[in-house]
Amino acid sequence: MNIIKFFKTRYYVPSPSDSFWKRSFYSLTSRKVPNFPKTVQFETHSACNAACIFCPYSFTYQSQPKGFMSEELFKKIVAEMKLYKVRRISPYMNNEPFLDKDMVKKLVYIKEEIPDSKIVLTTNGSRLYKNVADDLVENNPLDYLYISFQGVEKEGYEETMRGSLKFEETMENVLYLISKLKESKAKNPFKVIITMVATNKVDPIKAVNFWKEKGVKAKWTPLENRGGNIIDFDELKPKDSTSRRFVNCTRLFKQAYILFNGDMVLCCTDYTRKVVLGNVEKTSIEEVWNNKKAQSLRRLFFEGKIDEIPLCRNCEIADSFGEEEFEG
Repeated sequence: MNIIKFFKTRYYVPSPSDSFWKRSFYSLTSRKVPNFPKTVQFETHSACNAACIFCPYSFTYQSQPKGFMSEELFKKIVAEMKLYKVRRISPYMNNEPFLDKDMVKKLVYIKEEIPDSKIVLTTNGSRLYKNVADDLVENNPLDYLYISFQGVEKEGYEETMRGSLKFEETMENVLYLISKLKESKAKNPFKVIITMVATNKVDPIKAVNFWKEKGVKAKWTPLENRGGNIIDFDELKPKDSTSRRFVNCTRLFKQAYILFNGDMVLCCTDYTRKVVLGNVEKTSIEEVWNNKKAQSLRRLFFEGKIDEIPLCRNCEIADSFGEEEFEG
Protein backbone atom coordinates (compact mmCIF):
# COMPACT_ATOMS: atom_id res chain seq x y z
CA MET A 1 0.00 0.00 0.00
CA ASN A 2 2.79 2.45 0.87
CA ILE A 3 4.60 1.66 -2.39
CA ILE A 4 1.40 2.38 -4.35
CA LYS A 5 0.95 5.71 -2.57
CA PHE A 6 4.57 6.58 -3.26
CA PHE A 7 4.01 6.34 -7.01
CA LYS A 8 0.58 7.96 -6.91
CA THR A 9 1.78 11.54 -6.69
CA ARG A 10 -1.23 13.21 -8.35
CA TYR A 11 -4.76 13.64 -7.07
CA TYR A 12 -7.66 12.74 -9.36
CA VAL A 13 -10.80 14.88 -9.22
CA PRO A 14 -13.57 13.07 -11.12
CA SER A 15 -16.11 14.83 -13.30
CA PRO A 16 -19.57 13.56 -14.38
CA SER A 17 -18.36 13.81 -17.97
CA ASP A 18 -15.46 11.40 -17.41
CA SER A 19 -15.84 8.06 -19.11
CA PHE A 20 -15.76 4.77 -17.23
CA TRP A 21 -12.32 4.03 -18.68
CA LYS A 22 -10.94 7.40 -17.67
CA ARG A 23 -12.20 6.98 -14.12
CA SER A 24 -10.74 3.48 -13.97
CA PHE A 25 -7.36 4.62 -15.27
CA TYR A 26 -7.02 7.51 -12.83
CA SER A 27 -8.28 5.45 -9.91
CA LEU A 28 -5.30 3.16 -10.51
CA THR A 29 -2.69 5.86 -11.16
CA SER A 30 -3.79 8.75 -8.92
CA ARG A 31 -4.80 9.38 -5.35
CA LYS A 32 -8.34 10.07 -4.29
CA VAL A 33 -9.05 13.44 -2.68
CA PRO A 34 -9.99 12.67 0.95
CA ASN A 35 -13.53 13.40 2.10
CA PHE A 36 -12.04 15.39 4.96
CA PRO A 37 -8.66 17.18 4.98
CA LYS A 38 -5.69 15.20 6.27
CA THR A 39 -4.21 18.37 7.73
CA VAL A 40 -6.08 21.28 9.27
CA GLN A 41 -4.25 24.56 9.76
CA PHE A 42 -6.08 27.35 11.56
CA GLU A 43 -5.23 30.59 13.33
CA THR A 44 -6.59 31.51 16.75
CA HIS A 45 -5.89 35.19 16.02
CA SER A 46 -4.66 37.36 13.17
CA ALA A 47 -1.58 39.18 14.53
CA CYS A 48 2.15 38.86 13.89
CA ASN A 49 5.00 40.92 15.38
CA ALA A 50 7.42 40.21 12.52
CA ALA A 51 7.57 41.70 9.03
CA CYS A 52 9.60 39.06 7.21
CA ILE A 53 10.80 40.03 3.75
CA PHE A 54 9.57 36.71 2.34
CA CYS A 55 6.05 37.14 3.77
CA PRO A 56 3.25 39.44 2.48
CA TYR A 57 1.80 39.98 5.97
CA SER A 58 3.45 43.37 6.57
CA PHE A 59 1.73 45.02 3.61
CA THR A 60 -1.59 43.14 3.65
CA TYR A 61 -2.63 43.08 7.32
CA GLN A 62 -3.96 46.64 7.36
CA SER A 63 -6.59 45.84 4.74
CA GLN A 64 -7.68 42.52 6.29
CA PRO A 65 -10.11 41.69 9.14
CA LYS A 66 -8.42 41.33 12.51
CA GLY A 67 -9.35 39.61 15.73
CA PHE A 68 -9.37 36.48 17.87
CA MET A 69 -11.17 33.22 17.21
CA SER A 70 -14.05 32.73 19.61
CA GLU A 71 -13.83 29.89 22.11
CA GLU A 72 -17.00 28.40 20.62
CA LEU A 73 -15.52 28.25 17.13
CA PHE A 74 -12.22 26.89 18.44
CA LYS A 75 -13.95 24.02 20.23
CA LYS A 76 -16.24 23.41 17.24
CA ILE A 77 -13.20 22.98 14.97
CA VAL A 78 -11.49 20.67 17.48
CA ALA A 79 -14.65 18.56 17.83
CA GLU A 80 -14.93 18.09 14.07
CA MET A 81 -11.25 17.25 13.72
CA LYS A 82 -11.71 14.67 16.46
CA LEU A 83 -14.69 13.16 14.66
CA TYR A 84 -12.73 12.73 11.44
CA LYS A 85 -9.45 11.75 13.12
CA VAL A 86 -7.34 14.42 11.44
CA ARG A 87 -3.76 13.28 10.90
CA ARG A 88 -2.02 16.61 11.53
CA ILE A 89 -3.20 19.76 13.29
CA SER A 90 -1.40 23.11 13.09
CA PRO A 91 -3.03 25.94 15.07
CA TYR A 92 -1.33 28.81 13.26
CA MET A 93 -1.56 30.44 9.85
CA ASN A 94 -0.25 33.85 8.82
CA ASN A 95 0.32 34.90 12.43
CA GLU A 96 2.63 34.44 15.41
CA PRO A 97 0.81 31.82 17.53
CA PHE A 98 2.35 32.76 20.89
CA LEU A 99 0.88 36.24 20.74
CA ASP A 100 -2.15 34.30 21.96
CA LYS A 101 -1.48 34.16 25.71
CA ASP A 102 -3.61 31.01 25.98
CA MET A 103 -1.82 29.13 23.20
CA VAL A 104 -0.25 26.49 25.45
CA LYS A 105 -3.61 25.89 27.12
CA LYS A 106 -5.22 25.47 23.69
CA LEU A 107 -2.50 23.07 22.59
CA VAL A 108 -3.09 20.97 25.71
CA TYR A 109 -6.82 20.93 24.99
CA ILE A 110 -6.26 19.71 21.42
CA LYS A 111 -3.84 17.03 22.61
CA GLU A 112 -6.28 15.78 25.23
CA GLU A 113 -9.16 15.66 22.74
CA ILE A 114 -7.22 14.18 19.81
CA PRO A 115 -4.18 12.37 21.28
CA ASP A 116 -3.41 10.37 18.11
CA SER A 117 -3.06 13.43 15.88
CA LYS A 118 0.30 15.07 15.26
CA ILE A 119 0.27 18.62 16.59
CA VAL A 120 2.75 20.86 14.79
CA LEU A 121 3.36 24.55 15.38
CA THR A 122 5.59 27.14 13.71
CA THR A 123 6.74 30.23 15.61
CA ASN A 124 9.25 33.02 15.10
CA GLY A 125 10.50 32.35 18.65
CA SER A 126 10.17 35.93 19.87
CA ARG A 127 7.51 35.03 22.43
CA LEU A 128 9.09 31.84 23.68
CA TYR A 129 9.72 33.47 27.01
CA LYS A 130 10.98 31.32 29.88
CA ASN A 131 7.51 30.84 31.34
CA VAL A 132 6.15 29.81 27.94
CA ALA A 133 9.05 27.42 27.36
CA ASP A 134 8.59 25.93 30.84
CA ASP A 135 4.87 25.39 30.20
CA LEU A 136 5.56 23.77 26.84
CA VAL A 137 8.14 21.38 28.26
CA GLU A 138 6.05 20.53 31.31
CA ASN A 139 2.80 19.89 29.41
CA ASN A 140 4.42 18.49 26.23
CA PRO A 141 1.36 19.17 24.01
CA LEU A 142 3.27 19.20 20.72
CA ASP A 143 4.90 16.69 18.44
CA TYR A 144 7.02 19.23 16.56
CA LEU A 145 7.83 22.88 17.11
CA TYR A 146 9.31 24.61 14.08
CA ILE A 147 11.14 27.83 14.89
CA SER A 148 11.59 30.23 12.00
CA PHE A 149 15.06 31.59 12.72
CA GLN A 150 16.56 33.27 9.67
CA GLY A 151 20.32 32.76 9.71
CA VAL A 152 22.68 33.02 12.68
CA GLU A 153 24.06 36.50 12.16
CA LYS A 154 22.42 39.57 13.68
CA GLU A 155 22.45 41.76 10.58
CA GLY A 156 20.99 39.17 8.22
CA TYR A 157 18.47 37.97 10.80
CA GLU A 158 17.06 41.40 11.62
CA GLU A 159 17.11 42.56 8.01
CA THR A 160 15.13 39.46 7.08
CA MET A 161 12.63 39.19 9.94
CA ARG A 162 12.24 42.88 10.81
CA GLY A 163 9.24 43.96 12.89
CA SER A 164 10.02 44.06 16.61
CA LEU A 165 12.26 40.98 16.57
CA LYS A 166 15.74 41.21 18.08
CA PHE A 167 18.42 38.64 17.30
CA GLU A 168 19.88 38.33 20.82
CA GLU A 169 16.48 38.03 22.50
CA THR A 170 15.18 35.32 20.18
CA MET A 171 18.45 33.39 20.36
CA GLU A 172 18.26 33.44 24.15
CA ASN A 173 14.67 32.18 24.03
CA VAL A 174 15.52 29.31 21.69
CA LEU A 175 18.64 28.21 23.58
CA TYR A 176 16.71 28.22 26.85
CA LEU A 177 13.94 26.05 25.37
CA ILE A 178 16.51 23.62 23.99
CA SER A 179 18.21 23.35 27.37
CA LYS A 180 14.88 22.67 29.11
CA LEU A 181 13.99 19.97 26.60
CA LYS A 182 17.29 18.23 27.30
CA GLU A 183 16.33 18.18 31.00
CA SER A 184 12.81 16.92 30.26
CA LYS A 185 11.74 13.66 31.84
CA ALA A 186 8.84 13.22 29.44
CA LYS A 187 8.69 9.85 27.67
CA ASN A 188 8.55 11.48 24.21
CA PRO A 189 9.34 15.19 24.46
CA PHE A 190 8.41 17.24 21.43
CA LYS A 191 11.09 17.95 18.87
CA VAL A 192 12.40 21.39 17.91
CA ILE A 193 13.36 22.01 14.30
CA ILE A 194 14.95 25.27 13.23
CA THR A 195 13.77 26.35 9.82
CA MET A 196 14.71 29.18 7.49
CA VAL A 197 13.84 30.39 4.01
CA ALA A 198 16.73 30.47 1.56
CA THR A 199 17.16 34.10 0.53
CA ASN A 200 20.26 36.08 -0.41
CA LYS A 201 20.17 37.77 3.01
CA VAL A 202 21.28 34.74 5.03
CA ASP A 203 23.67 31.81 4.78
CA PRO A 204 21.44 28.75 5.30
CA ILE A 205 24.32 26.27 5.17
CA LYS A 206 26.20 28.08 7.94
CA ALA A 207 23.03 28.29 10.00
CA VAL A 208 22.18 24.60 9.62
CA ASN A 209 25.70 23.66 10.71
CA PHE A 210 25.48 26.01 13.71
CA TRP A 211 22.36 24.30 15.01
CA LYS A 212 23.66 20.85 14.15
CA GLU A 213 26.63 21.45 16.46
CA LYS A 214 24.15 22.15 19.24
CA GLY A 215 22.35 18.88 18.59
CA VAL A 216 19.33 20.55 17.03
CA LYS A 217 17.87 19.60 13.67
CA ALA A 218 17.72 22.48 11.20
CA LYS A 219 16.68 22.85 7.59
CA TRP A 220 16.01 25.45 4.97
CA THR A 221 13.11 25.67 2.53
CA PRO A 222 13.08 27.23 -0.94
CA LEU A 223 11.83 30.77 -1.36
CA GLU A 224 8.27 30.99 -2.67
CA ASN A 225 6.62 34.08 -4.08
CA ARG A 226 3.54 33.00 -2.11
CA GLY A 227 0.98 33.09 -4.86
CA GLY A 228 2.64 36.08 -6.51
CA ASN A 229 2.33 38.17 -3.34
CA ILE A 230 6.08 38.70 -2.81
CA ILE A 231 6.92 41.73 -4.93
CA ASP A 232 10.71 41.42 -4.46
CA PHE A 233 10.83 37.69 -5.15
CA ASP A 234 13.43 37.92 -7.94
CA GLU A 235 15.65 40.23 -5.90
CA LEU A 236 15.51 37.94 -2.85
CA LYS A 237 16.39 34.67 -4.57
CA PRO A 238 19.77 33.13 -3.67
CA LYS A 239 22.56 33.87 -6.12
CA ASP A 240 22.45 31.82 -9.32
CA SER A 241 19.12 30.20 -8.41
CA THR A 242 16.31 29.84 -10.91
CA SER A 243 12.57 29.77 -10.39
CA ARG A 244 9.74 27.61 -11.64
CA ARG A 245 5.97 27.56 -11.44
CA PHE A 246 4.69 25.64 -8.44
CA VAL A 247 2.66 23.17 -10.49
CA ASN A 248 3.23 20.12 -8.27
CA CYS A 249 1.57 21.59 -5.20
CA THR A 250 -0.79 19.30 -3.25
CA ARG A 251 -2.04 21.80 -0.68
CA LEU A 252 -5.55 22.27 -2.08
CA PHE A 253 -6.06 18.47 -2.25
CA LYS A 254 -5.35 17.49 1.35
CA GLN A 255 -5.00 20.57 3.58
CA ALA A 256 -7.57 23.00 4.96
CA TYR A 257 -6.69 26.57 5.92
CA ILE A 258 -8.99 28.39 8.34
CA LEU A 259 -8.80 32.03 9.45
CA PHE A 260 -9.76 33.33 12.90
CA ASN A 261 -13.29 34.23 11.77
CA GLY A 262 -14.00 30.82 10.26
CA ASP A 263 -13.26 31.65 6.62
CA MET A 264 -11.61 28.74 4.83
CA VAL A 265 -9.24 29.97 2.14
CA LEU A 266 -7.77 27.98 -0.73
CA CYS A 267 -4.16 28.17 0.44
CA CYS A 268 -1.91 29.42 3.22
CA THR A 269 -0.57 31.99 0.75
CA ASP A 270 -3.96 33.71 0.45
CA TYR A 271 -3.16 36.75 2.59
CA THR A 272 -5.90 38.88 1.01
CA ARG A 273 -8.72 36.31 0.87
CA LYS A 274 -8.76 36.06 -2.92
CA VAL A 275 -10.36 32.61 -2.78
CA VAL A 276 -12.66 32.02 0.20
CA LEU A 277 -14.23 28.59 -0.11
CA GLY A 278 -16.77 29.15 2.67
CA ASN A 279 -17.11 29.71 6.41
CA VAL A 280 -16.84 26.82 8.88
CA GLU A 281 -18.54 28.73 11.69
CA LYS A 282 -21.75 28.90 9.67
CA THR A 283 -21.50 25.36 8.31
CA SER A 284 -18.67 22.86 8.91
CA ILE A 285 -15.21 21.98 7.68
CA GLU A 286 -16.61 18.90 5.94
CA GLU A 287 -19.25 20.90 4.05
CA VAL A 288 -16.85 23.62 2.90
CA TRP A 289 -14.15 21.12 1.96
CA ASN A 290 -16.55 19.26 -0.34
CA ASN A 291 -18.59 22.13 -1.75
CA LYS A 292 -18.84 22.82 -5.49
CA LYS A 293 -16.40 25.73 -5.41
CA ALA A 294 -13.64 23.68 -3.77
CA GLN A 295 -14.21 20.72 -6.09
CA SER A 296 -14.21 22.84 -9.24
CA LEU A 297 -10.92 24.52 -8.28
CA ARG A 298 -9.28 21.15 -7.63
CA ARG A 299 -10.57 19.91 -10.99
CA LEU A 300 -9.01 22.90 -12.76
CA PHE A 301 -5.67 22.18 -11.09
CA PHE A 302 -5.88 18.50 -11.98
CA GLU A 303 -6.56 19.39 -15.62
CA GLY A 304 -3.57 21.71 -15.70
CA LYS A 305 -5.72 24.84 -16.01
CA ILE A 306 -3.72 26.64 -13.34
CA ASP A 307 -4.03 29.98 -15.13
CA GLU A 308 -7.73 29.96 -14.22
CA ILE A 309 -7.02 29.78 -10.47
CA PRO A 310 -6.13 32.94 -8.53
CA LEU A 311 -2.91 32.50 -6.51
CA CYS A 312 -1.96 29.27 -8.30
CA ARG A 313 -1.45 30.98 -11.65
CA ASN A 314 1.19 33.31 -10.20
CA CYS A 315 2.83 30.94 -7.74
CA GLU A 316 6.57 30.33 -8.18
CA ILE A 317 9.27 28.66 -6.16
CA ALA A 318 13.03 29.23 -6.27
CA ASP A 319 15.43 26.41 -7.07
CA SER A 320 18.95 26.46 -5.66
CA PHE A 321 21.05 23.76 -3.97
CA GLY A 322 19.48 20.53 -2.76
CA GLU A 323 17.75 20.73 0.60
CA GLU A 324 18.62 17.23 1.82
CA GLU A 325 22.33 17.90 1.44
CA PHE A 326 22.22 20.71 3.95
CA GLU A 327 19.68 19.40 6.42
CA GLY A 328 21.09 18.85 9.88
